[in-house]
Amino acid sequence: TAIEYYQDVYGHYFVTATPAEIAALDGGTPPGWNRTGQSFEVLPLGTAGAASVCRFWSDQTFKPRSSHFYTPVAAECAKVKSNPDWKYEEEAFALTLPDATGTCVESGVPLYRLYNDGKGGAPNHRYTTSLAIRTQMLAQGWLPEGSGIGVIGCVPAPAGISVVAAGDIGQ
Repeated sequence: TAIEYYQDVYGHYFVTATPAEIAALDGGTPPGWNRTGQSFEVLPLGTAGAASVCRFWSDQTFKPRSSHFYTPVAAECAKVKSNPDWKYEEEAFALTLPDATGTCVESGVPLYRLYNDGKGGAPNHRYTTSLAIRTQMLAQGWLPEGSGIGVIGCVPAPAGISVVAAGDIGQ
């Protein structure tokens, strides 16, 4: 499970699925990060048919703020790796990729990536499966990134939730 945190002083969001990082943040290290109550399921690295998500970090041009960036797109990962302002940290988790329209074809729920366009002096991204949060962030001027309406991947539906589609093919 990836857990979302928010830092009030910087107005930044951060998400992690790393148990040691979750424990540190929950313990107050570094200080100021608090859970938002939002989370999403992820796939383990090496899952057949899934894409690994590259994780980057930068504080070089945004001090004292820092920012993390995640991408499952190999070309985007390679491009950011070549930017000296961003440090490649790891393959963080895996997810499946949507089609070109942003639809999760096989299974799962859309993971939206939103970008604050550098508002507040430093870039920040927010990752969410909530369409309501996506709508709220867009209303605040955040930009969608990814396929279709800003979907960067498809993540498993939370336990106990079924994704069902229905339609009338006669119409």
